[in-house]
Amino acid sequence: MKDLMLLNGEALQVYLFFSLLAGFVVLERLIPKRHPDASQKSRWLTNAGLSTLSILTLPLLPLSFITAAWWAQQQGIGLLNLFADQLPEFSIVMLTLLLRGFVSFATHFLNHKVPLLWRFHRVHHLDTELDVSSTVRFHPLEMPISLLIGLPMVVLFGLSPWVLIFYELLDVAVTLFSHANIRLPRGLNNLLRYLIVTPDLHKVHHSVFTPETDSNFSAVFPIWDIIFGTYRTQTRAPLETMPLGLEELRDPDANRFWWLLVSPFLASKPIAASKSLQAPSSSPSATLQESRP
Repeated sequence: MKDLMLLNGEALQVYLFFSLLAGFVVLERLIPKRHPDASQKSRWLTNAGLSTLSILTLPLLPLSFITAAWWAQQQGIGLLNLFADQLPEFSIVMLTLLLRGFVSFATHFLNHKVPLLWRFHRVHHLDTELDVSSTVRFHPLEMPISLLIGLPMVVLFGLSPWVLIFYELLDVAVTLFSHANIRLPRGLNNLLRYLIVTPDLHKVHHSVFTPETDSNFSAVFPIWDIIFGTYRTQTRAPLETMPLGLEELRDPDANRFWWLLVSPFLASKPIAASKSLQAPSSSPSATLQESRP
């Protein structure tokens, strides 16, 4: 397992991503949770462009979580590295998976709560629907910013490099799954949502209602939301019909590629989170206001 991850981890990620992407596109036609709206074509073109840019950004980054973990392991620093000789490998694996999940949870939480970070992360939330095309709809600068936040935590925790590669495979599979517009049997969803992030669970996070948006920050395992009290399964409107995206921007700019790229730099002064449910201004595309404190 370890050798497979170290030798073929990157190739497995690429294969898994495109295989599951194709599979979920088919499932969205067969068992959709929500009916596609008129914006689907423009959304898919924009999401494909943003996804491509985000993916192309990755090789340009000088560091990764994996290289940081290798360095920490070689230097013998970091929590798990200090106790590597006392802990069985199974414990190292489980703790690395859980702590890597915490890195994702904490980074996502900060993206919502720090106004500067929210300007970039907001591009993901401006999507007015949610399907598998939304998975990697991020501003290309969000990934380098998130890397800067996560790198110190990876070193501090002393996470295992090969287990981090395995986590990335899980992340690819679960994030594609959680963004997919598919309907699961109620019993299966009720079971899975305490183990991994399901499509219904993640739709709550994409609600226009701020208390719902500010929940379910985990990407793979919901355990950190459960621990910190941000786990939410109930919504004020049915998942099949509730509005998704952000209330302050509902016009076509929400799915325009070039506008989304420059939108973080058009933002004006912040407004309180509770005001994000008010009607948008008469010209929402002129400026893009903050929706988080």
